[in-house]
Amino acid sequence: MAVAVRETISDVDRVAAAVLDAHALRGDSALESQLVEFLDLPSNLGSIRTVTVAGDRVIEIVLDADMEAAALTPGIWRIAGRGWDVRVLVALDRIGRAHPELRGVPCRLQPYWFSAEGVDFGGFEIP
Repeated sequence: MAVAVRETISDVDRVAAAVLDAHALRGDSALESQLVEFLDLPSNLGSIRTVTVAGDRVIEIVLDADMEAAALTPGIWRIAGRGWDVRVLVALDRIGRAHPELRGVPCRLQPYWFSAEGVDFGGFEIP
């Protein structure tokens, strides 16, 4: 007997795939992973999806709909302290809340939204 398995693709999956595609178009060698592979964090933060470009020392953190941006603050400080450029990708409808939560934290915010063509990205913003 065969069992049909339907895999659910989350918004975070779609955003991470679009980020990887963008890096591939530029010829960057980017890898998708979880934040815990980059930084030892409490378990509730460790499963956050990231895309890293080691050659450029860039890490892009995809914030999911349930996480407050402020929860990333200690990790961002540690990553930036190692000389990495930290970018936090936030859904467009949450970008206004992310600014005060990350104000003064060494990162850049980038809004994303979904359109008929896929995932679209706004410009980088300093919180």
